[in-house]
Amino acid sequence: MMVCKRQFLLLAAIALWSVSANAQDDRSAPTLEQRLSDPVYLAWIAHEDVKGCVQCHFRGPSDEELIGGSFVDFARRIEMDRWLSQDKHTIARRRVEPFSDEQSEAELDALIRRVNKQQETAIAALQKRNRRVDVSQIGFAKVPEEWIGPSNILSRRICDKLWGSGSVKTEAGYSKFRDQCLTCHGGYRPGDRGFDLATIDDSQLGIDCLYCHQVGENQKWIDDHSSQNAAKNWRLQSPEQKANAGMRDLVNTSNQSQMCFDCHIGNREKNMFVTHEMYAAGHPPIPSIELQTFCNEMPQHWQSQSQLWKSLSNYQGRSEYFRVNYPGVSTTQDYSGTFWNTRALMVAALAARVQWLDLYIASAESHQWADYSLYDCAACHHELRSHSRRQQRYLTIDPLRQPSAPGRPRQNEWPDVVLRIAYVFGGKASLTKTLELETKLESLFNATPFGNADDVRMTAEELRSHLIEAIDTVERKPVPASVAKAVLRGLSTTPEDKLLTYDSARQVVWAIQMVAKELRDEAASLDADTEAIIAKLGDAELTGIESKLPAGRQQFIYPDELASDLERRSAFEPSRLKRQLNELHQRLVAAVQP
Repeated sequence: MMVCKRQFLLLAAIALWSVSANAQDDRSAPTLEQRLSDPVYLAWIAHEDVKGCVQCHFRGPSDEELIGGSFVDFARRIEMDRWLSQDKHTIARRRVEPFSDEQSEAELDALIRRVNKQQETAIAALQKRNRRVDVSQIGFAKVPEEWIGPSNILSRRICDKLWGSGSVKTEAGYSKFRDQCLTCHGGYRPGDRGFDLATIDDSQLGIDCLYCHQVGENQKWIDDHSSQNAAKNWRLQSPEQKANAGMRDLVNTSNQSQMCFDCHIGNREKNMFVTHEMYAAGHPPIPSIELQTFCNEMPQHWQSQSQLWKSLSNYQGRSEYFRVNYPGVSTTQDYSGTFWNTRALMVAALAARVQWLDLYIASAESHQWADYSLYDCAACHHELRSHSRRQQRYLTIDPLRQPSAPGRPRQNEWPDVVLRIAYVFGGKASLTKTLELETKLESLFNATPFGNADDVRMTAEELRSHLIEAIDTVERKPVPASVAKAVLRGLSTTPEDKLLTYDSARQVVWAIQMVAKELRDEAASLDADTEAIIAKLGDAELTGIESKLPAGRQQFIYPDELASDLERRSAFEPSRLKRQLNELHQRLVAAVQP
């Protein structure tokens, strides 16, 4: 049987896959039969922009590297396995293609035929090489749920409402979908190839490796970091040098945050923005985001800084690598006591604030001011009744948010509690300036509905410049266990009037659970009773907050998850969570008393 180059690469990735003894993974490796039953895997491993990454980051280090002692565990070399088999981003585009009911059935039939053909070719080639394959264990029972489902129908309905019934079937209509939807859901950037209905089967299925790891078109970094000789020099190059070669600096937490927040908060300059019109057409609410919680649920396919420090224990350049990439984080050459995720919590809170300021600035500059999506949804979408808790926000004096004038759309509040802690951690001088600018900006939104665009833009630009300096300060400060525990205590004292919106309350829960997990991972764990209280914070039956995210390819946001989420938002009562936070605070205070 003749096998084309693309099929050969696919077969090679299947046949050569193995997990190194050095690779640290938290799940058992899929069998060959499971690989052959996974249409997402079969489609991606031969993709043009992914197949180069598969060669190293899928099958682990070679025997020669391990025996010869040349393997250095910067990467586990099985990152692709986790990304391909578990990460929902791999099929983000496929899940929102605007299929009608009829098209969904046709697409599913075509998908099964295509995958079966690809599967048959792979099985024949493997058997020819005397690889044992149990054909009876190969099947595609999960295809409908993983590739084509209710979200495709929802997408079609949204497109019909926005641009006219059936318009998305036309070239002009699909162009609107591409430009306004696939910038987030499909990794689309102007100039990309393969984004039209006629070539849907061979086009990009979701977010690929290069979308996150490469900046622009410069691909020099690919050879520089992958060839064995060049890699030795590459490791200790500065983030700026690597970026000049085309590799995105994701070591920098604020850079990583900004990349994630482009989709999960919005970026008008990149056409990544869910307008109020889109929400009205049926787009699900964009939830708040706590960076590390979301990364854990992707699941994270890269080593954390803490894991990397441990895995490089035999590498002579370990301290130098951390010094180059994380200046100021440690006053010594030992980074083992750093609480990286707590640090990321504060950096990401600052980066989220910058992202919102960028939305204000870009909206004012593009004359697209006062879209309701720029403001807190819950300020309007809530039960109307007298003496409600929401009316407290018009009376409460807060150093970060002034009492709001009734009837004014408010800024989003969900970052505020963690943001307040990050502002304090940035230092007293920075805090004074920050609060002065925040007060000035808030007064503009109170002075007139939506705020005057030009005035908001100028103040937002001033605050943004100041926060960029604050981010640099926070990224360079050591975060030991004592700071992590102080952050935990600070979060446990969150006032009830800062838990009025579901997103704000959930952000506090996510932050507490993330810091507690890091304390546990770094052998500085809390006592069992305190851990039990923290675990209950995300119990919807007890506190009204569901902290678990709909992660993985088998879980859909629409319709089941969305329906229950909207019900929780409507019924949320902050006093239930506040009681648990009070109990947590008492436990934390008791733990530090002599």
